[in-house]
Amino acid sequence: MIRIEALIKPVPFKRVIPRRGRPRNPAEYTEFKEELGYFALKAMKGREPLKGAIRLHADFYKKRRGLLQKNWGDVDNFLKAVMDSLSGICYEDDGQVTQISATKNYGEPRILIEVEEL
Repeated sequence: MIRIEALIKPVPFKRVIPRRGRPRNPAEYTEFKEELGYFALKAMKGREPLKGAIRLHADFYKKRRGLLQKNWGDVDNFLKAVMDSLSGICYEDDGQVTQISATKNYGEPRILIEVEEL
């Protein structure tokens, strides 16, 4: 099992924005993918990406702002961002993910991830 503790703010998947005829990802999303990739590489400790079916679990944490915190994003969009970021690092392709689960919580901003080959 691969355990990743990324001390970064969760960012949801962002659609590609077409600019001057060329699609590109928003800067915040690109930076998030690079940062999470760094934490994933550290957790992999030089191992090759997993090749079989994958189970992925992620716990997302965000600071609470006031007593009446509004919804802070769809969990599926946070998961998509994580799956994209780990592709090619923890596993060869996010199409290998066959089991997935996640939680959204309040606390210091971070993402805790477990990746396991089935």
